[in-house]
Amino acid sequence: MERHMKRAHAIVELCWAGFAACILSSHAVAGEDPHWEYSGPHGPAQWGELSEEFATCSVGSNQSPIDIRKENIVKADLTPLHLNYQVQTTEIVNNGHTLQINVEKGAYLEVDGQRFELAQFHMHSPSEHTIDGDHYPLELHFVHYSPEGEVAVLGILFKEGERHPSVARVEDVAPAKGERAALRFALTDLVKKSEIPSYYRYSGSLTTPPCSEGLRWFLWPALIEVSKEQIDAYVKLIGQDARNVQPLHGRMVLFAE
Repeated sequence: MERHMKRAHAIVELCWAGFAACILSSHAVAGEDPHWEYSGPHGPAQWGELSEEFATCSVGSNQSPIDIRKENIVKADLTPLHLNYQVQTTEIVNNGHTLQINVEKGAYLEVDGQRFELAQFHMHSPSEHTIDGDHYPLELHFVHYSPEGEVAVLGILFKEGERHPSVARVEDVAPAKGERAALRFALTDLVKKSEIPSYYRYSGSLTTPPCSEGLRWFLWPALIEVSKEQIDAYVKLIGQDARNVQPLHGRMVLFAE
């Protein structure tokens, strides 16, 4: 896992240095790894068998995503998440698994007395995490790295409703598989809050190969609205790209009220 984390952290630096095609977090170094998919013989049930580097996908005990059961969560006195997302997006990349949006350097998440720099965010439909067994139509993952290479992911859940203008900007320029395109909008148009007092927290993993563990997961059920047409457009371009929920194996899910 440590080797994967270091490799992914190195790619973060390349992204910020201008190597736009880099794929981070759950999609890091996709070009070097065996082919994987969300269905069929290379789907999630087989990920751990595709490569020794993917073994954690099968044998890991702290895997993501999970189903959050409200009756089992532990309410805790957690500090709010502090966001500084005062940057612009720079480009959108279609890596065949998701649409990834890269951002200018300077955005960050503060938690546990640490600062985690935002590298990129990407989409999943339906949501990978579920609450009481229910999926949401869209989940965004904001991927952050500390200077030491630790990973913190903020997952934001969306609900079906009105058309979202920032998602529309993404749709307008969404490239074909393997391509990228310029994309500029203020990240605060998408995530308007600078402080998140209420969220779920647990220890988990990347949600795609190599499924490396040790990530700090923060799930915010913001339920920002996105239209059915926008959801359908994403699925038409990418397909459904959500891993099935994984066993908790005794892990504690905290809830900050």
